[in-house]
Amino acid sequence: MSMPVKLSGIQKTAILLITLGSDLSAKVLKKTFSEEEIEKITGEISMFENIPRDIQKIVLEEFLQFAQAREYLMRGGFDYAKELLEKAMGNQKAVEILEKVAVNLQNVPFSNLRKTEAKHLFNFIRDEHPQTIALILTYLHPEQSSMILAALPPEQQADVAKRVAIIDRIAPEVIKEVEKVLERKMSMIVPHHEQNTGGIKTLVNILNRVDRSTEKTILEELETNDPELADEIRKLMFVFEDIIKLHDVAIQRVLREVEQKDLAKAMRGSNEEVAERIYKNMSKRAADMLREEIQFMGPVRLRDVEEAQQRIVQVIRRLDEAGEIIVARGGEDAIVL
Repeated sequence: MSMPVKLSGIQKTAILLITLGSDLSAKVLKKTFSEEEIEKITGEISMFENIPRDIQKIVLEEFLQFAQAREYLMRGGFDYAKELLEKAMGNQKAVEILEKVAVNLQNVPFSNLRKTEAKHLFNFIRDEHPQTIALILTYLHPEQSSMILAALPPEQQADVAKRVAIIDRIAPEVIKEVEKVLERKMSMIVPHHEQNTGGIKTLVNILNRVDRSTEKTILEELETNDPELADEIRKLMFVFEDIIKLHDVAIQRVLREVEQKDLAKAMRGSNEEVAERIYKNMSKRAADMLREEIQFMGPVRLRDVEEAQQRIVQVIRRLDEAGEIIVARGGEDAIVL
């Protein structure tokens, strides 16, 4: 479907924000745009009255296509992105989208690092100042950041984690200085306005992907040095034991995605309340089989238990992000959409 009328980029942005609703749009405006840009966008929003559904749909689809193309480009480069997009929308459309996205990506700091393996990144930045490491982690994929954070010395992990959590806005000159240090790996141009980066949610996203021992080390250290920050982080985190906070229907959905061996190992380290909720949401036959597998499993290393629990948490996060369940924060239950 093609756009029935010619719209500017600001007009499309205004339509997208109207489509998303006031609450979400307010967060997007605050976190994404400069004051000058917000003024222009809100001016366009005020000029719209009734937007046809077909135009809203086209704008939303275009946004999703651009977001997908951007992610592919940053993960594997132009050829990788082109191959995946061609399969989904054909050659001409894929090239058209990629050309537009590639221009925008020139303004994203540290974009090239996202295509570098975490172990190589770690070797490159391990001796940098903790503030520099924290800044770089906020721009990486959470999977990369979690691996790097876990590889840091235990005494450095909490320091870097705290710096990630308290980073808010970084001045362009600071980012430019860091890029100079990493110039052999950097090729992107820093935008002239301030960049939103870091924050507690960024740290939570990283911590939810590290191993349990690293997570515990960081949180215990933060509880000692900054208990208020540690409390804020815990409120946003979802750990294996939080399964008891999920709605029964959500637990049933999660169990359909979990490997039986992972569930058995994870249950070896769970408390009675967690076990009861899980068994409650299984058929009698499946619950009996699980109990039997746990009984005859033999000794299991704590590390293996924690890794299994973390894999199950990742399943929960994936379903939450896909909108199949909602993991409400602040102690509320999750519900199935």
